[in-house]
Amino acid sequence: MKIILNAATSIDGKIATVNGDTKISSVLDLKRVHGLRRETDVILVGISTVINDDPLLTIRYGMNKKGTKNPIRIIIDSKARIPMHSKIVKTANQIETRLVVTSKAPSKNLKKLEERGLKIIVLDQGTKEDGEENGEDNREKVDLKKLFNQLEKEGISNVLVEGGGEINWSIIKDNLFDEMIITISPLIIGGKKAISLVGGEGYKTVNESVKIKLSRIQKKSNGEIILHYKSIKTN
Repeated sequence: MKIILNAATSIDGKIATVNGDTKISSVLDLKRVHGLRRETDVILVGISTVINDDPLLTIRYGMNKKGTKNPIRIIIDSKARIPMHSKIVKTANQIETRLVVTSKAPSKNLKKLEERGLKIIVLDQGTKEDGEENGEDNREKVDLKKLFNQLEKEGISNVLVEGGGEINWSIIKDNLFDEMIITISPLIIGGKKAISLVGGEGYKTVNESVKIKLSRIQKKSNGEIILHYKSIKTN
């Protein structure tokens, strides 16, 4: 199964402004992204993306006359915080949607979401005892590796990740991705609190960081540059 991370950033690596404006891509690049969606089985995002952007996560460019089946939508939402008024919830009866939570998610919320048509998947990283050494309770974190293993067993061949900084970090830190496609827009956003391409704790040394290999560069007439990278898997 192939896992592709896709994102658009400013020249200074921001995927949103300090006020949460994420409209960085041009229409030209959005059409490219929807082309990727047409070729994928699953679109995956984190809950922050749903709360901040209220996306639909469907194919809206390049639909053929007979229509194109939308990919399965998967939302990583450990505590089931997804708003009931979100576009994702409102269309869950028409488009297969899965909410991946942990055992910490309130059962009351889960019941309401199931009634709306969402499929609930509970995947903790481990028990409380597993994280006691560093003071963490791993039941509060979704186990993405288990999720991807389950999807592969289902016959899912590819997953497109369109998440924010936190979900990107969760996938990158464990080297779970195969490819990364980054559109660099000719913008400078700035701001200490503006969201970057990758969030999380980050690595303490450069030597620890995940290494990737540049495989392709595309230059667009509007000044955007699309960088294609492949993960360097290590045993």
